[in-house]
Amino acid sequence: MTPATLPLSVAVGQMLVASVSGPVVTDGLRHLILDDKVGTVLLFRSNFGDAAGLRSWTTQLQALGRIAGLPAPLLVTTDEEGGSVDQVANGLHLLPAAQALGSEGSAGVRRDVAAMAGGLRADGVGLDLAPVADLRTNPADAVIGSRSFGSDASVVGPLVAAYVNGLHDGGVGATLKHFPGLGGAAGDPHRQVVTDLVTLAQWSATTARSFAAGIGAGADAVMTTSLRVPNLDPSNRPALLSPVIVRLLRDTLRFSGVVLTDSLSMTAVGESMPRATVDAAAAGNDLLLMSSGSTTLEDQADQMLLAAVRSGAIPEGQVQASAQRVLALHRRYVLT
Repeated sequence: MTPATLPLSVAVGQMLVASVSGPVVTDGLRHLILDDKVGTVLLFRSNFGDAAGLRSWTTQLQALGRIAGLPAPLLVTTDEEGGSVDQVANGLHLLPAAQALGSEGSAGVRRDVAAMAGGLRADGVGLDLAPVADLRTNPADAVIGSRSFGSDASVVGPLVAAYVNGLHDGGVGATLKHFPGLGGAAGDPHRQVVTDLVTLAQWSATTARSFAAGIGAGADAVMTTSLRVPNLDPSNRPALLSPVIVRLLRDTLRFSGVVLTDSLSMTAVGESMPRATVDAAAAGNDLLLMSSGSTTLEDQADQMLLAAVRSGAIPEGQVQASAQRVLALHRRYVLT
């Protein structure tokens, strides 16, 4: 059992997701795990290539987590949706993009995703950053495209739920993305500020329904994005820095699991990554995906977040609650 109150440095570490470029576990990543007590690592194809490489990485990372004395086994996550968002080069049951996958119907989606997820679990992955719950309603969208099951919530919702169920069948956690919905905006938030003028009533009747379907199926996490939606939050902050948007997820959609950010190093966030980490935590996100490519920056983010809690800028109780939600997720997908 984990104590209800963790040492502050450990609680903060459990809120952070580290990543590194290249094929080896670097000294910087070791420092983040061993000293900063970072409990989640995001891996990409550039780290491991194939399934055997992924297994090698996850074995090394779990060993580091044990040495660090983390309060739960380290959580390894990756971004395996299918189609163009595909991290494992071979040795895994690969999926087509959601647009094509959805043509199999809910039963087919669940079956194929379960086959993929079983491979991820065998290779040491506990959480997949999928499925995409966005409705693709804007032809000028530059990032969702065929990654979405479609534009109609009554069609997309059951397919999102089937994807969640398939991941669970394979023993892997599911992440809905990109909240509150990225498919109605023009442009790509990795490269530019992206805005959607959808109203609350329009959102409630459309994209909210596809996310609600995934939540109803038991999604473990929901990813907030850097989209700006001024009719949902008049401050026009990026969703992942917006307490209003996070409360919409918690209070309107009744989501009680882990809220994690998309990459805090994206252009559309509009802040430097260390500062954005603090602001994302203050907004109510539980898990902060740094994905900066620099473990030095990620270490700085850890120290800045610690300082913000110690100063009272972020309540320690909020950080402790986030850490406990994250640890519950770790334990749900412990690899045996």
